[in-house]
Amino acid sequence: MIRQLTNWFRRRNLEGGLDRELRYHLDRRVSDLEKSGLTSDEARRQASLELGGVAQIQEEVRDVWLTRWLRDFAYDLRFSARSFLRTPSLTITAVVSMMLGIGATTAIYSLVDQVLLHALPVREPAQLVLVDSTKGQQVTDGFGSWNLMSYPICRDLDAQKQFFEGAFCRALTDVNLSTGADYHPATAEIVSGNYFNLLGVGSALGRVLTEQDDGVPNANPVAVISYDFWKTQLGGAADVLGRKLIVNMHSFVVVGVAASTFRGIDVGEVPSVWVPASMSDEVIPGYTDLRHSSTRWMQVLGRLSEGVTLKQAQAGLQPWFKAMLQKNMNEAGFPKITPEEMQEYLHSSLLLTAAPQGHSGLRRILVQPLWVLFAATMVLLGLACLNVSGLFLARGSARDREIGTRLALGASRGRLRRQFLADSLLIALTGGFLGAALAPLAVRAVVAFLPKNTAATALHAGVDTRLLLFAFEVSVTAGVLSGLAPAWQSGRRSLVSSLQQRGGTALGGVRLRKVIVSGQIALTLTLVVAATLFVRTLDALMIKGPGFVTSSMVSFTLAASRNGYSKTDGSRLIRRLDETIRNSPIAQVSAVAGYPLLTGGSWNNPITIQADRRITTDRVVNLNSVTPGFFRTMGIRILAGRNFDERDTRPSGEMGFRAAIVNESFVKRFLDGRNPVGLRIGMGSGPAVKTGIEIVGVMSDFSYRGLRDESEQAFVPFLEAGSGDATFYVRVRGMPESAFQTLRTIVQNADPALPVMDLRTLDEQVSRSLNTEHMLATLSGGFSLVALVLSLVGLYGVMSFVVTRRTREIGIRLALGADRWSSIWMVLRDALLMILAGIAIGLPVVWFLGKLIVSQLYDVKPFDPTVITLAALVLGTAGLSAALIPAHRASGVNPTESLRVE
Repeated sequence: MIRQLTNWFRRRNLEGGLDRELRYHLDRRVSDLEKSGLTSDEARRQASLELGGVAQIQEEVRDVWLTRWLRDFAYDLRFSARSFLRTPSLTITAVVSMMLGIGATTAIYSLVDQVLLHALPVREPAQLVLVDSTKGQQVTDGFGSWNLMSYPICRDLDAQKQFFEGAFCRALTDVNLSTGADYHPATAEIVSGNYFNLLGVGSALGRVLTEQDDGVPNANPVAVISYDFWKTQLGGAADVLGRKLIVNMHSFVVVGVAASTFRGIDVGEVPSVWVPASMSDEVIPGYTDLRHSSTRWMQVLGRLSEGVTLKQAQAGLQPWFKAMLQKNMNEAGFPKITPEEMQEYLHSSLLLTAAPQGHSGLRRILVQPLWVLFAATMVLLGLACLNVSGLFLARGSARDREIGTRLALGASRGRLRRQFLADSLLIALTGGFLGAALAPLAVRAVVAFLPKNTAATALHAGVDTRLLLFAFEVSVTAGVLSGLAPAWQSGRRSLVSSLQQRGGTALGGVRLRKVIVSGQIALTLTLVVAATLFVRTLDALMIKGPGFVTSSMVSFTLAASRNGYSKTDGSRLIRRLDETIRNSPIAQVSAVAGYPLLTGGSWNNPITIQADRRITTDRVVNLNSVTPGFFRTMGIRILAGRNFDERDTRPSGEMGFRAAIVNESFVKRFLDGRNPVGLRIGMGSGPAVKTGIEIVGVMSDFSYRGLRDESEQAFVPFLEAGSGDATFYVRVRGMPESAFQTLRTIVQNADPALPVMDLRTLDEQVSRSLNTEHMLATLSGGFSLVALVLSLVGLYGVMSFVVTRRTREIGIRLALGADRWSSIWMVLRDALLMILAGIAIGLPVVWFLGKLIVSQLYDVKPFDPTVITLAALVLGTAGLSAALIPAHRASGVNPTESLRVE
């Protein structure tokens, strides 16, 4: 096939082959006729007559050759280019319309491809599956994000060779990293020894981790660094192998640099370093449960064996999984659970899902917003196509005499249709080229809404081959779609009427253009409603606020445990720093929390409540540990009971917490609103949970993980938690940014090697927590504004065309005594009918759209009457304003002059 395609472009070969083929058939026929008794000359003459003429046959064959088609198409494009140069205003309008539609679609597709669609650059990514289980597994302990399994399960699953070629596990963690100078926060990925081998990833330098590195715990302090880290942090040093890398105050030897194309299996988190799971105790401070089956903290992925489907593997592994659950329950250290929890645990099932894109937290957050934005750009592209189609219909009406002349000279209607398609393709390809060139700027604008560390390391704004191919395919599709209506209309033109001064096709052309404008109005209504919903969502969240004071507030995080501090020493350090900051001249008040607010994460646990009866919460409660000054610093009210004080300090040798403060939502959900002060709770859900923690107060509700958050919360004293990891909240005097350097100096004076992380104002943190909402509101608002402009251009063009076509009619009306207001109303009435028709068509689309975006909304209904009415009023007002100009021109028609027009 490839050889044939190549030969098609070799005209000399084609001509020679055609001559030989014709000569062969002619000679065969001459030979047959000679055998029948004819002379040689007579036989050749008879054969030529039967064949019908060699030259004619050659022309017919050439007509179906690809080279002829391409040559004719090139002629059409050249003719289109010359004709477009004669109408620069129309050309620029059409190209800009396509540029906006294709550019926006290409930009959003770039992110969709990178975050949602692009498979990992590994061996046969389609064979990768993510291993998880149903909710029953949650009775065991766990930490991390989601899809969590234990390390022993991973190793056991790796041995199931009937279904898997192998299984590997990994876990991301934040570390303090040093190459010999200062410590910096970095991302490390803890992996099983077969991680690189099963992924089929090699090294750019040295070697990757192997099974031998993941053997005896704490015996192989080796690491592989990422290619980006090697280039940016180590300057691409050739002697990097064998260097010491300090991870959380523990020394690792660099044994390799990963391949340049591999950046981990999480598109949102690019690791700086990979370390074997056997060294997890050194990388995760305080963790010693690597071999415990009841601790879930890693994601497990498997590679299906050749010929095994995902469904077969999931069904075939259930017996092994059930046996594994039973075995885990008999192991030492398995938590004590209720009979109900035991049944749920034993009835949990193994779940396998396709994972060619790996496992990504960023994908989980952006999957719906990106698809929503991509759908919006497709609507915008449809509007651009309709706009160009309407422009071409107007252009075709102005070319009536030219088209009539071409028809009279013998041009076929198919030839005219091909010319109109060539026009639209040229405009679309030009607009697509400009749109693709501008797409990186649009991608950077979208990436600006994402966390800066993600934007800098995980996503790129360049134009690659995949993106160019997508832009080309979209351009061709848009060109064909925008050229269909003009091509169809051209095929309906009458030769006689086209040659007359007043063509008879105007009415049909006007009707078609009105239909197109109504379609534009419908699509614009969809985008305007969506933008309004997202803007109202953002506004509602900002009005709601986090429930605590953010003005003049600064926060930063310290992870002393990563610098080798024990829990006791870390607590002393945090206490000392807290006192220093409170006594510094920059601080009004300050406090410390164990976990930061508004970052999407939290400390979660089910709670057992000892009231009239023993109650176990039906879902996890968000927990945190705070110093007594936290509630005052954050402006959070204590509604009942008291704040933490010295009475909550446990005696020496006593373990656990003595007091807790819960929020209003906790009281409403779990205690039916009764006063909880004095009741006792315990952390956990099993029968062995001791309820030794007294509820001493009730606080007002506030957001913990994010502004949408309305969770049940319980807070305990920070110093009783015994941790060196903490987030400081400081209300400063003066401008918050002016306190940054002072806070850094205070920390450096206490420990110069301790990195200050996430130092920012709380207003900035609130804004960061609304990144997705800002992105949806801003981009959808921009798309709807562009859509509105395109629709108004289309509406204005149609009404101008109508006024031009009806000049004679308007003149007659005015000559017969009609007032000029009736002429204005005649034009505005047509515009109003198109607007109302567009709104009527758009309402079902809006209803369907609302079902898709409901999860992205807050405090607003997807089919909100107020929003729809507002959008319709905006469209109606803008549309009538656009129609008012040609309407006013219609009222100024001179009856005498209009009646002279033939």
